[in-house]
Amino acid sequence: MRVLIVTLLFFVAFTATAQDSAYDKLYCEGTEALKNKDYKSAISIFLNTISISPKNPLNEYAYSNLAYAYEQEGNLNEALLSYSKALDINPASVKTLSQRAKILMLMDQIDAALSDYNSILQIEPKNSSALFFRAYIYSRDKEYDKAIADYHVLLAQEPDNDKVRLSLALLYRKSGYINECTMLLEQLIEEHPTNAEYYIVRSNIEREDKRTMLAIIDAEKAIELAPNNPEYRVTLAELLIESGDKKAARESLESALSLGYDKETIIYLYNKCR
Repeated sequence: MRVLIVTLLFFVAFTATAQDSAYDKLYCEGTEALKNKDYKSAISIFLNTISISPKNPLNEYAYSNLAYAYEQEGNLNEALLSYSKALDINPASVKTLSQRAKILMLMDQIDAALSDYNSILQIEPKNSSALFFRAYIYSRDKEYDKAIADYHVLLAQEPDNDKVRLSLALLYRKSGYINECTMLLEQLIEEHPTNAEYYIVRSNIEREDKRTMLAIIDAEKAIELAPNNPEYRVTLAELLIESGDKKAARESLESALSLGYDKETIIYLYNKCR
């Protein structure tokens, strides 16, 4: 009997070792397929990897890699499912939560994405990506004070993040903090006088406020800095139409068309210039 028990234990150990070896071999093949951007092969390989040892804790990474391959193939449903399975193994993985939140955003499941960003920020309260996207969601849901608070946390740790500063300026505008919006936008323009985007943003704000001539000046400045941007020329044309300068508007539209702007939109606006 003792010999039988020893034999069985040896067989179990040998089987487990062989299984681990096969698992490791397939996992390496899967990661190599990902490196080569052979996503179909990667999906097949990681599915086989997981099937060899369904309860292996390393499946957290196998499922994440599988999800990434599905994502690259455009299969968001399977990507979401695989990221979720990875999180079943390790619910506190910030990287996987971030990846799943991104998929949820792409699938327009915003509330679920918000839940993942909240989970990330419970683990890492200063996670910049989670703060940025949570602020975006709060802003979308018109929870402006919450969005502003997240942007302030971000800026406290990244004071030179101009993308966040511009987002905050626009959020101030939405939430009625006009002076704060103006000050922040003026700071951005003063610090980056060659950034065309800031002038076009200010132009759009001036247009909303019926300050058409100032809006035209800023739109012209944006075009001077980014002459190959057709959208800026369409913006200028719309402003010129509003000001009554139809000849200049037509010229701006013709320039936008030559730069590849949508023809139907150009025709629609051109008809307003007659």
